[in-house]
Amino acid sequence: MTNVLFIADVIGSPGRAAVRHLLPELRRRHDLHLVICNCENSAAGMGVTRDTARELFEAGCDVLTGGNHLWDKRDGHEFIAEDPRLVRPANLPPGTPGMGWRVFRASNGVSVGVVNLLGRVFMREADCPFRAVDAALAALGDQAKLVFVDVHAEASAEKIALGWHLDGRVSAVVGTHTHVQTADDRILPKGTAFVSDAGMTGGFDSVIGMDRHGALKRFLTSLPERLVPADGDVRLNGVLVRIDDLTGRAQSVQRLQIPYDKNATSTGTCRVLTGAEPAEAVHIEARLRVHALTETGVQPRLALVSVGEDPASRVYLEKKLEACAAAGIEVDRVMFPSGSTTAQVVARVLALGADSAIHGILVQLPLALPADGQVVLEAIPPHKDVDGVHPENAGRLALGLPGFVPATPLGVVRLLQHWDVPLAGRHAVVLGRSHIVGRPVATLLSGKGCNMTVTIGHSASGPELRALARQADLIVAAVGRRHMVTADWVKPGAVVVDVGIHRLPPPDGKGKGRLTGDVDFEAVKHVASAITPVPGGVGPMTVALVVLNTVIAAERQSAGRART
Repeated sequence: MTNVLFIADVIGSPGRAAVRHLLPELRRRHDLHLVICNCENSAAGMGVTRDTARELFEAGCDVLTGGNHLWDKRDGHEFIAEDPRLVRPANLPPGTPGMGWRVFRASNGVSVGVVNLLGRVFMREADCPFRAVDAALAALGDQAKLVFVDVHAEASAEKIALGWHLDGRVSAVVGTHTHVQTADDRILPKGTAFVSDAGMTGGFDSVIGMDRHGALKRFLTSLPERLVPADGDVRLNGVLVRIDDLTGRAQSVQRLQIPYDKNATSTGTCRVLTGAEPAEAVHIEARLRVHALTETGVQPRLALVSVGEDPASRVYLEKKLEACAAAGIEVDRVMFPSGSTTAQVVARVLALGADSAIHGILVQLPLALPADGQVVLEAIPPHKDVDGVHPENAGRLALGLPGFVPATPLGVVRLLQHWDVPLAGRHAVVLGRSHIVGRPVATLLSGKGCNMTVTIGHSASGPELRALARQADLIVAAVGRRHMVTADWVKPGAVVVDVGIHRLPPPDGKGKGRLTGDVDFEAVKHVASAITPVPGGVGPMTVALVVLNTVIAAERQSAGRART
């Protein structure tokens, strides 16, 4: 099997930077044997030069293809004529610099023919691309069983027609030029991979890769305006094709769209979505609101209830105590030993609920047996349920009514929003159906604030759960199984949020050991576009929102007493 990556039209320096930083990891992740890149806009948005081509080659591109703007930089003409790694459109008049098709040796030793074509509809004058590609294939003969065709054309109909014309005769037909990736990737009946347009590699905060302000002036005034490549929301678009070496037929075709943020904290090509920064913003808000309450004589107070000693829970208990103290919230620590009955715990929770000095009650799960966590949670008065787990608050969340939202699910959403992760219109798969995390986070992500399509997978989903996860643009792992989510669960470029927390024993038997999550971070970071760490990801957001919910509870209760 030969794995070929085609990188869509590279737009200026932002596009080249994306290729330079993302391609090495893509090569490793997909075991690429040949990388083809359309370079016709790589020099300041129009044309190619020897220097811009060298930058793409050094980044890991093996072959460059062109289009109607390929000759826009005069100092690139000599390079086009001389460099055997560049293929220009084949259907141009005799005497045009360069070659329209060439044969390249992939890293696995397989010969791959590459043909570049220019469309005729709404484009500059060119010879018939249908006859030109027929001539190119005749010239290729048996030099290469695998053939990749880049059709640089304006009209989708012309590109689709070429796909049908070449079905079964070449391995892949990929369209370029419009800079808008089309969702029609498929394998035609006779084995040719096809997509109308691979998109572009550059700034998407733009008009097809160019600064939108200049483009708008052109449209609004019809006057000349210098266009420059945009550098906002940079992404790499591409198409990955896996081809059978013996038959030359495509086995799979996959569109890629990978974000590149030069300012983001990253590991390789994957952003690490830490919770410290967004959590600090919540803590600041909480401190200000506590100060306002204490000025009126109200001292916010939280009862923190636990049963037994769960190692992972102990981490969050300590952090919640520290965070409340920092915000100016008093905490009553209510601890029950393992073996405490449900009745004993419920009796104390009911007493706390009746105490007007207590504004919030939080029961740290899991509870040591035989205490029944669900029964205990139902004993919390809904207006003091700062973790949002009481059935009344769950119902209010489901109906979109005001109430306390569970801190961890809300923390997931707030973290994603802080790091500008696109949510609307995308597909989320939530792994876990608990009423504490799985179901409420699914409700939040599918609600009006996020507008995602959400699928809930769980332990009873069976062997298809992994395949389901691979369909997701966003995975939220809340299954309670250490490292269940591995690299083969994740679609390349997906965002992964790890809610799980597990304490590993220290290797030498001494000390606390280290924390880890439901996601195999070291493996998944090479596939995902963004991932939350454990510790330091969702955890800080959970703690911060418990603090804020406690303040909100105190505000509401003090306001109610003031009215009475």
